[in-house]
Amino acid sequence: MGVTNPFLSADAAARYAAGRPDVQALALERVRPFLGGTALGVDVACGTGQCSVALTELVSEVRAYDVSAPMLAHARPHPRVTYALSPAEALPLPDECANVMTVFMAFHWFERERFLAEAQRVLRPDGVLALCDSWFAAELRGVPEFTERMHEGYGQRYPPPERDRRPFGEPEARAAGFSFNTQTFTHTVNFDLNQLVTYLLTHSNTIAVTESGQQTPQEVAAWLRQHFAHLLPEGQVGEFVFGGEVRVLSPLA
Repeated sequence: MGVTNPFLSADAAARYAAGRPDVQALALERVRPFLGGTALGVDVACGTGQCSVALTELVSEVRAYDVSAPMLAHARPHPRVTYALSPAEALPLPDECANVMTVFMAFHWFERERFLAEAQRVLRPDGVLALCDSWFAAELRGVPEFTERMHEGYGQRYPPPERDRRPFGEPEARAAGFSFNTQTFTHTVNFDLNQLVTYLLTHSNTIAVTESGQQTPQEVAAWLRQHFAHLLPEGQVGEFVFGGEVRVLSPLA
């Protein structure tokens, strides 16, 4: 399929740590009603630990794993979170130990079938796997031109890199041995121009370009600033719309 995770370098990790808003708790609150126990949570592809720390509000202990050492170097410390280097498809955990496993915006980078089998192994019979996603809806409240600028300017200049785009709904979940529940929601994040540029520099779109050497991060940032400056003048804060989805899966008996 040609899927390559672009979030592996030190530069990508630093940009991610600097620019991603904390929205994970909004998704995890939708997981809480499905929990059968709260002893151990496992956060897979934890990145800089945003979801890992948010998960401590649901469980007593969190073990968090990522395949990127630079991401883990930026991970947020927390007394009840233990970070370690590991691929999603081969976690260093015993069978049936986890009450909940979370994946925040990373399922599309995994070897899907291997990961789902690993989740089946690690989860307790009453455990849940939460596949959480949050996406930039390309909407700036009160500025309809922003959406066009995102799709026709930004999206054409910096297209998203290849990922696993196969659908994953109830038929696919049941075929993998899970029940399925999904919830969608929207929320807003406030950015000024500097924050917007810093956030867009965390997208796989821009990271793929800089990692391939086509442009430097400084060149991408300069283009972004010029492209959006008149829509978000210096000193102005905009309200941006994000979408969210939580797919909660439980092992079938």
